Amino acid sequence: MSFYLKRLIFIIILSSISNITLSHEFWIDPKYYHLSNNEKAIANIFIGENFEGSPIPYTKEYFKISLLHNKDGKFKIKGRLGNIPALNINKISKGLNVIQIESVTKYVEYKELVKFEIFTREKGYPSLVQKHKENNYPDNFFESYRRYAKSLISIDNFDGNDIDTNMEFELIFLDNPLKNLNESKRILLEYKNRILANHKVSIMSLNDGYFKKEYVRTNESGYFDFFFKKDTKYLIESVVIVEGSNKKKDNYAKWHSLWTSYTLKTPDN
Repeated sequence: MSFYLKRLIFIIILSSISNITLSHEFWIDPKYYHLSNNEKAIANIFIGENFEGSPIPYTKEYFKISLLHNKDGKFKIKGRLGNIPALNINKISKGLNVIQIESVTKYVEYKELVKFEIFTREKGYPSLVQKHKENNYPDNFFESYRRYAKSLISIDNFDGNDIDTNMEFELIFLDNPLKNLNESKRILLEYKNRILANHKVSIMSLNDGYFKKEYVRTNESGYFDFFFKKDTKYLIESVVIVEGSNKKKDNYAKWHSLWTSYTLKTPDN
C-alpha cells in the first residue's frame, strides 16, 4: 500500500471517529488475551460503546502514554503512525502482563443540554445539569475529557498480580481475576491515587455472542466484589466528572470527564 493511500485511509478513519466521540468508551481489545511463549501480542484500541465501536489507528493524538507492565518491569509500547491494530507488543513475560494506555486531553462540544444530561445521568451524576444551570453556564459549551485504559493478558500461565500504574483515574484488581473463579474478586477504583468510594461502575460482558451490562458501586473502602464467569470477555468502565478549567487554552471547557476502562478475558477452564 502506498504512503499516500495509507495516509488517506488514516484521515478517513480519524474523521469517522470524531462522529462517535459522544459514545466515549475507550478500551483495549487484544486479538488474543492468552498467549503461548514467543507469540506477539496484538491489540486494537476501540472507541464506541457496549463492545461495539471503531478501531483507531496509532497516533499521538490518542496515545500520550503506551506502556506494558510485567514482572520484568515497565516498557514503552512503540507504534507506527496509522497502524491498525494500533498495538504490536514484543516484550512480554510469562504470567500476567498489563497494557496501559493514556490519551491526551480532547474536547467535545454540546449544542444542547439534553445530550449532556443523558450522559451525566448514565454515568452517575443525576444532578449535574442542575448545577450547570445554577452556574449560569450556556446550553452550548465544551467539555474536556481524557481516557485511561488497561488490559490484562497472560503468557503460558495466569500467575501474577495487577499493577497500580499511577494513572490519574484507574481500576486495579486486588485479586487475580484469572484464577480461582469460584471466588469473588475485589476491584479497586482510584482517583488521584485516592480511593473513590460509593462510585458507579459499569461491567460489560460478552460470552458466546451474549452481551450483558451490569452496574455496581464501590464500597466505603473504594472497591467492589465481583464473580467472573469462565470463558467470558469483560469491559469494566467508570467515569469521573469534575469542574473544567474554564480557560481559553481548554476551549473554556465547563466540565472535565475522566474515563477509565479495563478489559480481560477469563480462561475456559
